Amino acid sequence: MANGEFNHRLSDYIVVIRGLVPQEKCNEIIDLYKNHDASEWASTTSGMNLDFRKVKQVWISSPQVTSSGGKFVKADRDIFAIMGNAKNIYLNTLTEKRNISHVPHINSDEGYQFLHYSEGYYFKEHADDSSGMARVLTCTLNLNSGYEGGLFRFLRGEFDVSLGVGDAVVFPSNFMFPHEVTEITKGERFSIVTWFH
Repeated sequence: MANGEFNHRLSDYIVVIRGLVPQEKCNEIIDLYKNHDASEWASTTSGMNLDFRKVKQVWISSPQVTSSGGKFVKADRDIFAIMGNAKNIYLNTLTEKRNISHVPHINSDEGYQFLHYSEGYYFKEHADDSSGMARVLTCTLNLNSGYEGGLFRFLRGEFDVSLGVGDAVVFPSNFMFPHEVTEITKGERFSIVTWFH
């Protein structure tokens, strides 16, 4: 293309946001959802497959969870604001710092999954968009440290992201961005994920 307009690497579309959420807020979120009754094994679009995805989840935005009390409604609203902020930082980073003019138009998100990875848990390489889902962007917020493994890995290890407490990573959900969470070898990892449409 003329003037290098589309001369970008795939990694240019992966944005890590350091310190998006303070540790105190992350701890509050973990305490709220870690032992919630709605915790269940996370599935994939093809159903339950613990060989492919082994992690516990709580659907934060589900009526089953928000009806648990006012603190759960408030947490859902707080997470909505946090993830919306991450999306805005992502779009601004692409346009202002990376000179990318073709950015996605976002209307809404899918709600929020609280994910709890214990020792031996993982999510093998996959892409987040699939038939029947119009996911445009994925946003993952890391809530803790003190675990081993649990690396966020892109493109079969070509691009690895180590996330600290309150750090987020935002990236396109499509097939060009296969990613995984490597196996937790020690401790527990807590995170929140959403997908923007």
